Amino acid sequence: MTSPPFDRTGISIRVLRSDPVGAVLRADDSLARRDTLQVRDLDGRRWFQFPEGTDPVWQAYWNGTAPGGTLRDGPVVRTVGECVQAVLWSGTIGLAPLTPLGHAWPPGLTVVRLADMTPSRLAVAWNKADANPLIRSLIQIAAAVYRSRPAG
Repeated sequence: MTSPPFDRTGISIRVLRSDPVGAVLRADDSLARRDTLQVRDLDGRRWFQFPEGTDPVWQAYWNGTAPGGTLRDGPVVRTVGECVQAVLWSGTIGLAPLTPLGHAWPPGLTVVRLADMTPSRLAVAWNKADANPLIRSLIQIAAAVYRSRPAG
């Protein structure tokens, strides 16, 4: 499973769920008390970055910018743990889907919904050229599982 958007050359996807996106902030941040934010409310702040070679379409989405646009400044992170620490230690901004099951955020962090951000999609992806019937079975099972869960 994966989260579009990304370069879909040669790839087919089936979206299983869409979730609103929120800004991950330190709980003591002045914006943390708001019910919703706009992406522009986060201008001028440091955002975490992803390693060199990360799909540019995916990176732009999670950086709150347009594909091909200038990425925001901030530390490079490689794991969810590094993302959390970047926010806690230096007030770096990150984005996260607001899933129906939620994340267990550590003390000191909060997530505020971004009203103008396109929802994050959870999808199953596969090679377009692969006609293996097991792929169709996997897609059907994944779709059935996510249909039975509450929407975000």
